[in-house]
Amino acid sequence: MRGVRQGALLLLTAVASAAIAACDLALGPGVSLAGLLLIGPLVAATRLEGACTAAVSFTALFLGLAVAWHERTLGRTDQLLTLTVLAAAAAYATWASDRQAVLDSQLAGVAATAQRAILRPTSFRVSGASVCARYRSAAPRAVIGGDLYAFADTPSGLRVLIGDVRGKGLEAVRLSAAAIGHFRDCAYTRANLAEVVEETDRRLIDDLGPEDFITAVIAEISPGRLRLANCGHHPPLHLPVAGPPVLLTPAEPTTPIGLHPVPRVQEVELVPGDRLLLYTDGLAEARDPDGTMLDLAGLLPACSMPDLNDAIETVLATMCRHTHGAQDDDVALVLVELEPSLPRQYRSHAPPTAVRTRAEHPGRGHDQACRPSRSAAVSD
Repeated sequence: MRGVRQGALLLLTAVASAAIAACDLALGPGVSLAGLLLIGPLVAATRLEGACTAAVSFTALFLGLAVAWHERTLGRTDQLLTLTVLAAAAAYATWASDRQAVLDSQLAGVAATAQRAILRPTSFRVSGASVCARYRSAAPRAVIGGDLYAFADTPSGLRVLIGDVRGKGLEAVRLSAAAIGHFRDCAYTRANLAEVVEETDRRLIDDLGPEDFITAVIAEISPGRLRLANCGHHPPLHLPVAGPPVLLTPAEPTTPIGLHPVPRVQEVELVPGDRLLLYTDGLAEARDPDGTMLDLAGLLPACSMPDLNDAIETVLATMCRHTHGAQDDDVALVLVELEPSLPRQYRSHAPPTAVRTRAEHPGRGHDQACRPSRSAAVSD
């Protein structure tokens, strides 16, 4: 996508420079528009990479010289001065673009290092559940995102946070770290999920800007029961030990954290061997070259592999195959299994063509068929 935008801007600057040169020729030797050719290099320096900026700058200077030679005005003092300024601007634009690329690369490296420190791969057992989490950054040239996950082993059960901060870069990483810290504090000190969400939202007010927010799911897993508070995030995928996968879509949409969410907590019955996949939009919105989104139902065989580490790596490999290796967004995954009394069997049969969704309220269930439509801190 970034390459398409750069190509479009490169074409636009080339067309604009050619139009200026054509107008200069049409007006004759008495009028010189060579100064307007500065527009191309200056615009390119703010939006294009070094090589592209150099190409735009060379084109502008070449057109200026070509017009002056054709009109036989190269010997005029004003024309020489204009072309000298144009050459200096072209050189500066190329240098500035290269310098900005170096700075962007350094900042991206800092952001990536910080993100890896926050979202370290993890695998552990606690409170009768096994957990495996992974974070996969996008292509090296992409801007780092704000994906996050965290865990807290509380008296109410294992509480899991997964979310995605609006925005990119170091600011998104900072907000991710803040959200993880506040969640961990609230998970231990608040009795229910609604209070965890409310208190986390309240504490993040000072960290979030006026347009910042965090889509998130907070899950509480205990023997026989799953409770979910979904704040504008993609619904988790429930993988029963027997039966088709189910998207746990909330009955009512809720605003993200930072926008004063009031989620209605879902309750889902679990049996030993059931699994839960929580994910960010890097997985949910993964597309192949034709624009077809990844079918979450197709992840069933991968998620059903006996070992959770193998399962989550296979999910990432499946996503990579679907996108042909073109990952446009970061992805964070958390796979949880309610520990069974017997080893789980690998499901090698073909997955269903649709994923069911289920939104539940306490004491009431609702199922319907539909199509599937962003270093963890582990506490003891």
